[in-house]
Amino acid sequence: MSKQITGNASLPTVIKALGAQGVHQDVDVNITGHVNRDTQSKRIRKYLKPGWIWALYSPIIVAKFPNENKEMLLLDGDHRRHMFKLAFPEEKVIPAYVVQVDSMKKYHELFVELNFKNRANISREEVFVHQVKAMDSDAVKINNELINCGVSVYGSSEPGGTVGDVNGPRVKVGAFNRTLDRGPAHAKRATKILTASWPDDEKLCGELMEAIAVLCMVYPYLRNGSKIALDFENWFSIHLSPFKQNLIAKMYKDRGGAVVNKHAESIARGLITEFRQMKLVDGATQAYKKRKLDMKKIHALID
Repeated sequence: MSKQITGNASLPTVIKALGAQGVHQDVDVNITGHVNRDTQSKRIRKYLKPGWIWALYSPIIVAKFPNENKEMLLLDGDHRRHMFKLAFPEEKVIPAYVVQVDSMKKYHELFVELNFKNRANISREEVFVHQVKAMDSDAVKINNELINCGVSVYGSSEPGGTVGDVNGPRVKVGAFNRTLDRGPAHAKRATKILTASWPDDEKLCGELMEAIAVLCMVYPYLRNGSKIALDFENWFSIHLSPFKQNLIAKMYKDRGGAVVNKHAESIARGLITEFRQMKLVDGATQAYKKRKLDMKKIHALID
């Protein structure tokens, strides 16, 4: 630990203290939180392998609400809490740092601050769920698009741990955002095609989802209700659906050139190259598809 601060960065001279200082106290060892992260057994096993080391323990953080019951909820430290219970099965309480929190919105905001901005081992999906609960404006907009597209984001197995359309298949936040960047209407078309083709899958392949949105963005005839658009849907549901989504994504990425930093575009190029050659029963002719689906348009996004 350095005795002096090094570097040339200018430091603030007036610092505003926000909120009330927390207190150290023992709390019920069985305390729970709201939409806790899933507690991973392999992580607990790894941390407890050498035994319980008090020098490495930092108190769990607990939120205390100003309601009549002085309700307390675990804010951070569920893995540590489970480790403590395993190490000290007879203990009824656990050391904690208790902070005052005035609302559930603030509770979720603090979760994001504690985890997303200060840790690397938390998933973007776990954080996103709490951002939605905290009514973060950007997260709420994305959540509305999730609902519109009939898909969900999973952050926890606890009640409230899934947002978006809770009955829809799961997507990763990053992949869904990239798909949205191609246009919300194209994102909706992409998720519709995937869910119709793989109705029993719990998750959608992010790269494949984005690739379909890319194609719908580039080619109006894949989205305008035309015979080509219907062919495109049928091609997925009849010819591609017997294979796993990830396999389809990898196969057509390779066929599209697997260009670095252009994964979705590469998959899109591989897909459209083959689709233009397909002749489905009662579908559009190859010549008609080739006229309406000019390869120059997809090449322009990559080359």
